[in-house]
Amino acid sequence: MHYTGKNILLLTLTLFALLQSMIAVSAPLITPQPRDTQSLHGLSSAKAVFMLSIKDAGRLSHVLNVVEKTEKGMRAQGVNTKIIVVIIGPSVAFLTRNRRGISYKDQRNVSAVQKSIHKLKALGIRTEVCSIALRGMDIAPANIIPDVQAVGNGFISAIGYQ
Repeated sequence: MHYTGKNILLLTLTLFALLQSMIAVSAPLITPQPRDTQSLHGLSSAKAVFMLSIKDAGRLSHVLNVVEKTEKGMRAQGVNTKIIVVIIGPSVAFLTRNRRGISYKDQRNVSAVQKSIHKLKALGIRTEVCSIALRGMDIAPANIIPDVQAVGNGFISAIGYQ
């Protein structure tokens, strides 16, 4: 192909536009993530208790993912954590081995809840379930997934960890 001044100018402008769009797309990728410097100032370790009573499995799954991100974010910022998740109320229905009473449309979200709890355990985050809520939902503690420990009273558990 024979390049004329017009072709070279067009090629140069095209390459310049392509380069600009690549920079614009990659800029968010290289922008540093916000940090929590002020709130974590002087901390080398922290304890947290999350008490969850969420009736919707999709929302519960989302919150559990945020708990995971919280632990990872604190660790990335040099803070060791001890995190406990206490599940009370209607959320306990999503922790059963056989998923009795869970509708077909909720099965995927319940599976996501249980996978999230498994990931939390791998990070060292303990998940507890309130036995009072289990009794209220007619769920035997033996039917709870292995990554969760039943406690007598979720409120007492939360108070004890504070």
